[in-house]
Amino acid sequence: MPAVLTEASTLRCQHQGTVKPRVVPRGLMVDDSPVLVDEDLPLAPIDGCPETPPCRQIAKVSDGVSTRLKAGGRPVLLATAQGTTNTGSRWQVSDPVQTKLEAA
Repeated sequence: MPAVLTEASTLRCQHQGTVKPRVVPRGLMVDDSPVLVDEDLPLAPIDGCPETPPCRQIAKVSDGVSTRLKAGGRPVLLATAQGTTNTGSRWQVSDPVQTKLEAA
């Protein structure tokens, strides 16, 4: 099973810009870091994308949403999460960071 993502996880656009999730703590934490849920990524800003035009924010989460584990009533995101940015480019998980909590 894939690891659950937390605020400490590293997510990047395909050009290596860094995603800054907008996390609203929902009570489930791993290593003092709140888990990410499906609502935390859409519109999350992306810093440092070198492309022209640059990836500025997450547009959509298309994969990697848990079908079993929820936090605050929302499905958590998994290390398999990916989707598209405002430019239509792809984003994905570079490093989930934690390995203590996994889900399907």
